[in-house]
Amino acid sequence: VAAEGLLTTYMAARRGLGRITAACEAGVTRLTRVAHRAPCRLLPMADGAAAAAGAGAAHCAIGGYGGGLLGGDVVELEVAVEAGAALLLTTQASTKVYRTKRDGIAATQSLNATVDDGGLLVLAPDPVVPYESAAYEQRQRFMLSPAASLVAVDWVGAGRVSRGERWAFSHFASRNEVLRRPEAGAAPAKAVAVDAMRLSGGAGLLGLDLGRVEYDTVVSVLCSGEEAAPVAERLRMLSSALAHRRVGQRPGVLRAALAEEVSEPAAAAARALLGNVVVGVGVAQGSAAPKGGGGSGGGAGAGALDVVIARLAAEHTEDVFRLLHFAMAPLAPRLGASPYGLRIHADVAALCPIKAGAAAAAAAAAPPPPTTEAARATSSLAAPLAPALSIARGLSIRAPGGNGWVPVQRAISAAAGLPPGEEAPPPPPLALSPRQRARMAHLSDATLPTGGFAHSGGLEAASQLGLLGGGDEAVRRFTRAATHSTATLLAPFAAGACSLFSSPVGKEGPSPAQWREWEALDTALHAQLSANGPARRASAEQGRALSRVGAVWLRQEAAARDLCAAFGDRGANPNRAPHGATMLGALCALLGLPPQVAAEVIAYTTARDVLSAAVRLNLVGPLAAVEMQADVAEEAAAAAAVAAQRGVANAASSAPLLEAMHPCHDLLDRRIFRT
Repeated sequence: VAAEGLLTTYMAARRGLGRITAACEAGVTRLTRVAHRAPCRLLPMADGAAAAAGAGAAHCAIGGYGGGLLGGDVVELEVAVEAGAALLLTTQASTKVYRTKRDGIAATQSLNATVDDGGLLVLAPDPVVPYESAAYEQRQRFMLSPAASLVAVDWVGAGRVSRGERWAFSHFASRNEVLRRPEAGAAPAKAVAVDAMRLSGGAGLLGLDLGRVEYDTVVSVLCSGEEAAPVAERLRMLSSALAHRRVGQRPGVLRAALAEEVSEPAAAAARALLGNVVVGVGVAQGSAAPKGGGGSGGGAGAGALDVVIARLAAEHTEDVFRLLHFAMAPLAPRLGASPYGLRIHADVAALCPIKAGAAAAAAAAAPPPPTTEAARATSSLAAPLAPALSIARGLSIRAPGGNGWVPVQRAISAAAGLPPGEEAPPPPPLALSPRQRARMAHLSDATLPTGGFAHSGGLEAASQLGLLGGGDEAVRRFTRAATHSTATLLAPFAAGACSLFSSPVGKEGPSPAQWREWEALDTALHAQLSANGPARRASAEQGRALSRVGAVWLRQEAAARDLCAAFGDRGANPNRAPHGATMLGALCALLGLPPQVAAEVIAYTTARDVLSAAVRLNLVGPLAAVEMQADVAEEAAAAAAVAAQRGVANAASSAPLLEAMHPCHDLLDRRIFRT
């Protein structure tokens, strides 16, 4: 495809800009810079300005000139909160994302924020609502000074549910990074905590219909700094209160001390909800935190180096507004207003039933699925394009008029007429030697002592808290969602580590550059597991176990044996303890296995471990588990191969409800599994 043809695809793309600077002058925050360009619009709020100024804060809303974002729209925001300033950023309403055009180009939004010492940034938007066949990608980076504070909300709704559009968008990707500003002359900043989601495939694959409950909104809340600590504490109390609400009077399920930790306001907020809500809380204790330690609860005593991440999944948006309003109420004196206060219009809420037949009518009006001939034509196009798409992955070109950078891969797909959201097909099956096949089988065998069977992947928490539902189908849904989510998150790290050590290791061992790259990879994975304490512990335990296994397995190969021992030695250092995926990738390389094998082993062992837990919890029989594993593992292996191609920068989980419920494992009183 000619470069000129690629650029033509993006002629209609619009690049919106927004720049905000908040400075503190004589104890009052003033917006010293407000600039925007369509489709972005910044609105300093006049209503309540006096109250905000009286509290020493400023309030600005992010909006647009149209009803929402179109495919190809690009919005780039830069926010600076100077020392001592306090800024509340909201949105006019929910951010609608309309269906993509035939070129399949997503709407994208980025936010880069810096907060100086003593500053407070509160990002409290309404949800992003992607319509059917919409595509949306978002990246937000928060660079914080040591004494800065941050509360950031990121949430997405299921779509126009009343029209029968429920999680029907093409894809949604969101990535939030919290970084600590380095001192002068220090190494570049690294992410302390990362919260990333990549959603596609409908409610079933996302795990948002477990227990016959339709969860229609997913939220992440990031808290850091002294002024954010009360918010983090309220979120932790809400997690405990909601767990008590689900368990009721059943004794012995939750730790007895939890009841004493929950305040009456938190318990009252939990009792007043319309439907099901799950809240899980995790804490990243800076870059010096031990990987194996710490529970998933946190918030109390959160210091300047801590980032608390709460994940919520709820049936109703109204419940989320109420819970966020309760959690963020301690910020009102500093901001002059309580975030989401204007969204609460009554003390008591009630459901308004949808008119009978509305969903059915919407389904009937939906366009028919593509014919067999159309599907065959798409497949015939995708196969020959695979090499071009693979080469173009991660590359971008400058759009006309300097309107930002656009992905080459998406342009190639659009030029070929592939449907919106079409990705490069999975790589072809591997041609492995008999020795490689034997090593792959041994690496994924149940007898390998890696400790995988000590972990349930959140299944035990889901079962005890009544979130799973009954029957074999409930276990199948959970396993499918958990395996797919774990594969899409961990496969890029495993494949990356394998590629890093793919060249033979000499007697002197890896080069210093290789060690630095591997440690950076492992540190990035640790940051991404911050929101899920049990998953982080399980990953660290299995990484240490794999380093011991490798040292024994490869004892006849001195260089490889010594390298595995070196991984184990570094595992004794809390800053460098190997995680399971990065250790597995390195071990695959030492065994002469390609990166795709590392990705597929991640998928297979995850499905195996979750179903083994289901059998031991008496949720499913052994024979039924065999059939489920054959079904789930094959699908997850394909997803892992595609995720590995995306690379570490796009690694993300894909089951937000499971990510919210997994940290609740640490609330249980009696547990069979470690996580």
